[in-house]
Amino acid sequence: MSWRMRHGAATQIPARALLGAGLLLLGGCATAPAPDLATVTPPPPARWSSSAESGQVQAGWLAGFQDAELLRLVDEAVAHNHDLRVAAARLDEAEAAARKAAAPLVPMVGMDAGGQRAGDFESGAQSDAGVSLAIAWELDVWGRIRSGASAAGSRAGAAAEDYAWARLSLAAQTARAWLQAIEAQQQQALAQTSLDNLGEMLRIVRVRQREGLASGLDTHLIQTDLGVAESRLQETANAGRDAVRSLELLLGRYPAAELAVRASLPALPVAAPAGLPAGLLERRPDLRAAEAQVAAAFSTAKEARAARLPRLSLTGAAGSASSALQALILPLDSFWYIGLNLFQPLIDGGRLKADVEIADARQRAAIEQYAGKVLNAFGEVEHSLSTETSLRQRSQSLRASAEQAAAAHRLAMLRYREGETDLLDVLQLHQRLLEIQQSLYRVELLALSERVNLHLALGGDFQ
Repeated sequence: MSWRMRHGAATQIPARALLGAGLLLLGGCATAPAPDLATVTPPPPARWSSSAESGQVQAGWLAGFQDAELLRLVDEAVAHNHDLRVAAARLDEAEAAARKAAAPLVPMVGMDAGGQRAGDFESGAQSDAGVSLAIAWELDVWGRIRSGASAAGSRAGAAAEDYAWARLSLAAQTARAWLQAIEAQQQQALAQTSLDNLGEMLRIVRVRQREGLASGLDTHLIQTDLGVAESRLQETANAGRDAVRSLELLLGRYPAAELAVRASLPALPVAAPAGLPAGLLERRPDLRAAEAQVAAAFSTAKEARAARLPRLSLTGAAGSASSALQALILPLDSFWYIGLNLFQPLIDGGRLKADVEIADARQRAAIEQYAGKVLNAFGEVEHSLSTETSLRQRSQSLRASAEQAAAAHRLAMLRYREGETDLLDVLQLHQRLLEIQQSLYRVELLALSERVNLHLALGGDFQ
């Protein structure tokens, strides 16, 4: 498909690192071991297997809904969604910042050229011109520049993963909005059917009333329910338009509520397989972005420590100066020089020390944020799995109840025609059937939406 996820530049770690890889905390100018992430993030239960193939985020999970229109809408959203374009622009910015941070590793070369003509009224005017080539280069003895470039590169990798996560999240948002629009239309169609049925019942009541088999009470009862049904139809129609507008906004369209949706929800895909690999979470771009932020924090801390050490710079220049333009083109009197500069911070009011403390604090925060995201990811998967199982069972129960309620309503209508039951009993059964069908549609929507959430939590398909 044309919207397959794009991968960032962040270094990928093995799946076991999601559960407890050792990280290094910088201390002083040297490094010291940090607490194992396993002490912060508890390992998953045994039903999670220990490994999985790593690689690009897979988007084939959408095909499981067997809805070609959904695939087309996701393509459209990825092509035109404005929030995704913002994420793409931020990625471009981060990549440019990474190139800028690495630029000081290369000597800076510049050219200076100029001339002037000056004099007085007695001696006349005199022209001077000069041209020179200058070179400046900081010797990255302690790795300060390299650490800064590494940090910027890691941040660019995090931005790439954020972009990939935005694409995956947009696909999930579009799928949920599409399902919501379908369910809203189903509710509207159900409300229209209920109104039509009540209209037919009113016709029967009036016929029976003319024959002296029904009282005015029956007419008032049915007209009361008709008013409620008309109000419900308007409510569901408004909800349907709002759902379509929300979907159109995701697609980058004007929210005109003109998008046509299918008449019924797709069937719920097969249940998730048992023993999901824990390494599936490694595909999640938001976790990979958090991993890249940890790497950036380590490099930034190293850069802050190196900033307290002396800086060595090489400078040089070569050129010529003359009062005649010809001498500049064919110089006879040129010059050159080369120098070595050393700068050692002595008194800065504690600024550089504070920079180190800030970098250390951000490093610890990045580690904890990474560990928290891993734990939350497991929680999201566990929640989606258990919730989907419960919703499947509720859907089956409601479907069976709807069949029984429909049979009871048909039987009550026949008995009312024969004068064997009251209209109130028929109306009560009609209302019960309506409520069960409404609940069934809502539960089916929740189950499908939870499957979308599960794939988002896993970062793709089950493989």
